[in-house]
Amino acid sequence: MDQIMINNSIVEIFIGDLTNIEQYDAIVIPTNSRLLPSGDLRCKVLKKAGTQVQVECNKIINKIIQISVGKSIVTSGGNFINYIIHTNGPRPGQGNEGNKLMLATWNSLILANEIGVTSVVFPPISIEMRGITSKLCAEAMLPTIKKYLVEKNQNLRNISVCLEIETDYKEFEKVLQGLSG
Repeated sequence: MDQIMINNSIVEIFIGDLTNIEQYDAIVIPTNSRLLPSGDLRCKVLKKAGTQVQVECNKIINKIIQISVGKSIVTSGGNFINYIIHTNGPRPGQGNEGNKLMLATWNSLILANEIGVTSVVFPPISIEMRGITSKLCAEAMLPTIKKYLVEKNQNLRNISVCLEIETDYKEFEKVLQGLSG
């Protein structure tokens, strides 16, 4: 685990299983534009949270039709955690993937602040099923987290990124170390 302090908040990265996280107020998970179960991580989290979270997602989609790339919405965390923030990350080839990753990260942090949580954990957005590289993801997410903490933060005291494999961790570690200097 590596961590740095930014404006009295901890930013950390670690290797682990996002479905075994319990010390956070909110978890960010990837979604598609219709908030449907897709991808291994999303399906595991939704299973652990219970059916009420997907019911909430369906009600949201019935009102707004779809979630644009870079946007985020929040639901309860069901049986798993206090809140789940669902974010729609980019796919390779859409153009401006880095900017869309930054937007997905930023919007998730804004929602975390609005619901008043003090801790949130992210996966590397769009790596799992969407094919975004861990390098691009780290270079978009971590500076965005720093910018948020410097410019907007009110409540968050711990922002973490949970990575599943060592190669992803190494990419995030390089960027995190660059932020501390």
